[in-house]
Amino acid sequence: MGGRWPADQVLALAPDASSITAGQKLATTTPWMGTGATETLVWGLCKGSGKTPYRTIVDIGAPAYKCSCPSRKFPCKHALGLLLLWSKNEVPDAAEPADYAAAWQAGRADRATKKSVEPSAPKDPDRAAKTAAQRVERVRSGIDELQLWLTDQVGNGLAGAEMDAYRRFDAVAARLVDAQAPGLATRVRRLPALFSGVNSAAVDWPARLLEDLGRLWSLSVAHQRLDELPGDLAATVRRHVGYPTAKADVLATDGIADTWLCVGRRDADEDGLQSRRTWLWGATARCYGMVLDYAPTGATLPLRPVTGEAIATTMHFYPGAPRLRCVYDDTTPPSDAPVADPVGTLEPMALTAARHVRSSAIADDPWAPSWPVLVCGRLGRTDDATPALIDADTTAVPLTGLADRWPLLLALTGGIHVVVFGDLGPQGLDVVSVLVDGMVIGL
Repeated sequence: MGGRWPADQVLALAPDASSITAGQKLATTTPWMGTGATETLVWGLCKGSGKTPYRTIVDIGAPAYKCSCPSRKFPCKHALGLLLLWSKNEVPDAAEPADYAAAWQAGRADRATKKSVEPSAPKDPDRAAKTAAQRVERVRSGIDELQLWLTDQVGNGLAGAEMDAYRRFDAVAARLVDAQAPGLATRVRRLPALFSGVNSAAVDWPARLLEDLGRLWSLSVAHQRLDELPGDLAATVRRHVGYPTAKADVLATDGIADTWLCVGRRDADEDGLQSRRTWLWGATARCYGMVLDYAPTGATLPLRPVTGEAIATTMHFYPGAPRLRCVYDDTTPPSDAPVADPVGTLEPMALTAARHVRSSAIADDPWAPSWPVLVCGRLGRTDDATPALIDADTTAVPLTGLADRWPLLLALTGGIHVVVFGDLGPQGLDVVSVLVDGMVIGL
């Protein structure tokens, strides 16, 4: 059976470092018996501390896991160990799964079928409109309090704002959560990060804090005038404030069928929630899309697509302008990409052109923190030794968020002419991937 995953892909599923260590210890045939694998399932019995071995099953298509052990981690160490054993070709192929594995797979298929055929209860339009109106009023009430707080911050001055910053801002964020404005709450919760660290970003925190407070003020004013705004701008305001948009509503819109190349991914962990931004490039449409996935800490984020992989699918974009966040219909697995060289369709640009692109995006969405760009130049450093990209016109931009990835970037490119993809923001370019010898390599 082909298609076995490499070990690093298996370890990417681990919820934490201790699970990796525990899974690697079980990646040997000694504790296992009755192992087997088909095109879709891997299973086996693992000897534990009790008399009865643990039954471990992995659906490699989802992926999904089932183990009789009491662990609350997902996947557990037994599933990781079994997958690592399978990746080393030490799990024999089988024509049919073991009875317990087949029963679990059949149960999953039956539940999926029932879910797809069960008619959903029709929505009461009057009740839905009443619920939406009540939410708007709650949000407006929270925004009224936010504006009073913002007025006090500027009126009293920003001196001392760095003292006990988390307590100062958390109370405001909590009130916005109660008012059902989670987008605004997230922006407030991120303000204390301006004071952290002893670096150039922390030194100029008063200017950056004032800018962020100004964005909060303009967003709150825009929400007050929501009914007067054009459709795309109103949708953009709702998105930043935190109004939910049902995935089904997005999928109901016209999509863009294309070959989509994954040009980078970035993971983050905040307040017990994992997020993954995956940027895609439409080879024919010549536009970017960004898929945003969330999962609780310890759960598994979607594995596909990986950086450098191309998929043929239809992307549906969320409302608002400019269009960026999107989703594809994951009920239909994407097929292999028909375009022979999607990397060849990428369009690198100079920094000045990239800044014009970002300026155009901000003209449509004043609250967008950054915009994806593909830029070319050479690696260097600014006067204060910050890593930077310098284009042919000697225009430079600081490279932010590199940390220990700077040596990797140098090693991949040799410090010569480079093409990098990243998020261009007011503080610099957050490099996500690099284009080397016709391949997109994630950083």
